[in-house]
Amino acid sequence: MSDTHTAGAVPERETIDTQDMWDVQALYPTDALWESDIEALETLMAPLEAMQGTLTTAENVARFLSAQTELDRLAERVYVYAHLRADENTANTENQAREGRIRQLYADLSSRLAWARPELLQNPEQTLEAWLSEPCLEGHRYALKQLIRHKPHTLSAPEERLLAGASPIFAAPGEVFKLLTNADMTFPEITDADGNQQEMSQGRFVRFLQDRDRAVRREAFGAMYDTFGQVRNAVAATLRNHVKMHTFVARTRHHESALHAALSSDNIPTDVYNSLIAATHEALPAFHRYVDLRRRALALDHVDMYDMYVPIVPEVDMHVPFEEAAQWAIAACAPLGDDYVKVLRSAFEQRWIDKFECRGKRSGAYSSGCYDSLPYILLNYQGTLNDVFTLAHELGHSMHSWLANHTQPPQTAGYPIFIAEIASTANEGLLLHYLLEEHAGDERLRAYLINHFCNGFRGTVYRQTMFAEFEKVIHEMDAEGKPVTPDTLSDVYAKLNADFHGEAVQADARIGLEWARIPHFYYNFYVYKYATSLCASQIFVQRLLADATTADSYLDLLRAGGSADPLDLVSKAGVELLSRRTFEQAFTTFAQRVEELQDLLP
Repeated sequence: MSDTHTAGAVPERETIDTQDMWDVQALYPTDALWESDIEALETLMAPLEAMQGTLTTAENVARFLSAQTELDRLAERVYVYAHLRADENTANTENQAREGRIRQLYADLSSRLAWARPELLQNPEQTLEAWLSEPCLEGHRYALKQLIRHKPHTLSAPEERLLAGASPIFAAPGEVFKLLTNADMTFPEITDADGNQQEMSQGRFVRFLQDRDRAVRREAFGAMYDTFGQVRNAVAATLRNHVKMHTFVARTRHHESALHAALSSDNIPTDVYNSLIAATHEALPAFHRYVDLRRRALALDHVDMYDMYVPIVPEVDMHVPFEEAAQWAIAACAPLGDDYVKVLRSAFEQRWIDKFECRGKRSGAYSSGCYDSLPYILLNYQGTLNDVFTLAHELGHSMHSWLANHTQPPQTAGYPIFIAEIASTANEGLLLHYLLEEHAGDERLRAYLINHFCNGFRGTVYRQTMFAEFEKVIHEMDAEGKPVTPDTLSDVYAKLNADFHGEAVQADARIGLEWARIPHFYYNFYVYKYATSLCASQIFVQRLLADATTADSYLDLLRAGGSADPLDLVSKAGVELLSRRTFEQAFTTFAQRVEELQDLLP
């Protein structure tokens, strides 16, 4: 498929070359084989249910946990196939039905095993602690530690069964949001700088915002938010009920707050979350200088929010064909060693990646998979520099999965998002360095890339921290019984946007609706991990570039998967995320880049 598919109408999936799609058939060549594994889940489930009432010895617990790992491994496999197929075309009812079926099956399996955690935790704490040293439980030691830690938040068996059975209901707001915004919403055509009509889509939105013609940017902005304005009440209802679910579950499990509940699974203190927000507010002056630099570079009286993505080095055209983007991503990772690069090449040879936008395809980008699958990547590649960095980002995730899956047993291979974003943003940092080195003599391109870094830092740290604060505020509003309506959501968002961007920005009031189009608000206090991870990854990248021998400790972090608490794993690799200094060091780097950009611009 050529990049001409990014122009005109959004293409149908049938028009895309097979080589540009992910190889889902590597997971299940036929739907019949998927159905066979669905049936096999019941065979694996029966022996587990038969063990109810026996979890009183280390040997029985070891047998149970091993059998549960086998069940989880197969369940993840059938789920990944269903959700990948669903995201290929969210409007396809067969895909929707398959995904809905596996979601319900997950809920049923969870409900039928809901007795296990309470039964395990009925054992005296002294007994549980003693089991940690039993050889038969060696492979499950970390899982057992987590169980012990969550004992105060574990309910009775009937209560756990009720919560597990309600999981499809709890997932409903996010599911409705995804279908509404990806399958049902349609956007108007806009006129590009050449006078051609272009179909608007979420996948194309940022590309339009990067257009050098301000009229195109303004029209794209209006098309996006006017369309979301038409469904603001429905989307507010999905987000409101998602927040209420978090509050309900947190209270039911005796957590201090929804934030505390969300962070407890990774054993992250809420101080990390609050420290990030506080450090970001203190560092806003550097960001405000960047925004004012953008205003001057674009020769504007004031910056609007649709001016925040356009490159401020207009002489450089950075449309990048996918094949070239792949070459850059591979070359950039050379500091990680030949073995890493060899596996990275296989991502393109083995079709890990679904490359291009098509009608009905889920928007955005992600890496997904399981222990027994390829580490798949969904893209909506448009050829922008931002898309190149997105490719590097998702390859970082998928390489993390590959390394963990090939090092850890299945029960500890899965890693938390808190660490995942380090792997992805480190790859972005390596790509930036590679491009700066490759084009060291071109000051215009260097300025372009430095601006990309600044804009990326804005998006990953300042913007995601603003999102994190928005999540915190609306959850606190709900917990305090305050109304969460389209108006209150927009008011809170608009105020935060104004505080973060400063006086140089006079924003179109419709930016208050941006909350309505952010899927990450349905991921339960997820977005702060982008910011903390970028701060950590900057340190790792600096070390990798200064000393190649540090690659081993960094790769050991990725190979470790989820074998210990994330803060401990990152600390072992040499970065302390409990230290405010880590955040301050990142903001210092940003401020230095802003100064460099100012010197490079005319």
